[in-house]
Order: sequence, then structure tokens, then C-alpha cells
Amino acid sequence: MILFAAANPVRVMASGAIDVNHKNEVYDGQVPDIIDNAYVIVEFDNGSRGMLDLCMFAEGSRNEQEICVVGDIGKGETFVPESIVRFGKRTEGRDGVVTIMAEDERIKYQGLHHGSSYLEHLNFLSAIRAQGASGPSVNLSDGLLSVAVGVAGQLSIEQGRFVTMEEVLGL
Repeated sequence: MILFAAANPVRVMASGAIDVNHKNEVYDGQVPDIIDNAYVIVEFDNGSRGMLDLCMFAEGSRNEQEICVVGDIGKGETFVPESIVRFGKRTEGRDGVVTIMAEDERIKYQGLHHGSSYLEHLNFLSAIRAQGASGPSVNLSDGLLSVAVGVAGQLSIEQGRFVTMEEVLGL
């Protein structure tokens, strides 16, 4: 979301719960505290907002992931594992929507995150082998901010309020 917004997150509001997954599991005498569904709103310093609709028990549909970006110019959306990308401009209406297939031949079969972990490992290996000639897709700051957004979302769910990134990052 941070990469799409090309901005820094400012505050997070979330609503979520543990409703289905892992409720009957016990590890070291404790039930896992994994939130399996949530709505998370992230506000950025450039005025844009993003929303994550998380549901870890909604396998009953064609796509595991649906990513949508909407703005004043138009809309873009993608569906995984169908590998469909659809985009259009507001000025062109429904007739101007373009649909393309965005298949990656490195993915040998559809399922479970559609090879994302495998592809991340390939990209990481490529960055290491490049010995500094080319950098990774994301850096340490990107990782830190992503984790901080998750922590802010968790705190927001627990406390029922907006949580600022300053709070989480200790700024």
C-alpha cells in the first residue's frame, strides 16, 4: 500500500477480530492471537488513503486476492490467481476499460499466495548475486514502515481509535 501511495503513512484506523481460524489450536498452553478478519484504513501524508479488507477464511471465490486502486483519474484492479489486470480512466467510462492478462511464467501452478514467497526468494537471490549493482525491490525502511502499519492496526483494533505512526515509531 505504501508503494502504491508513494507517500508515508500518518495514521491508521482498524476494526477486526479473531472469528474463525486458529480458535481450536493451542501452543504452549495458549490459543493463537491471530486476527483473521479486519478492515484497515491507512492515511498518508500526501492526502491519499488506502484500505485493506482482510479475510483469511474467504476461500469460496475464484480469486484469493483482489487489489484495487481508485483515484481522480480512474481505477485499476488486479485479480490473483487469475492474473487479470483491468484499468480505465474516468473520462472514458466503462467502454474505455482495458483488460490484460499478466501471467508470470515462473509461477507453475495457482494457489496459496500464488507463488509470492517463491518469487520474493528469487528476487532476493538476484539482488544478492548482483553484489550491489541493483538494489532490492524494497528496503529496510519499507519493511519497518510495513510492520509499523501492522502494529498500528493491531493497536487500533484493541483500543478502538486512530493510531498515529508517530506513536508506533516513537517519534
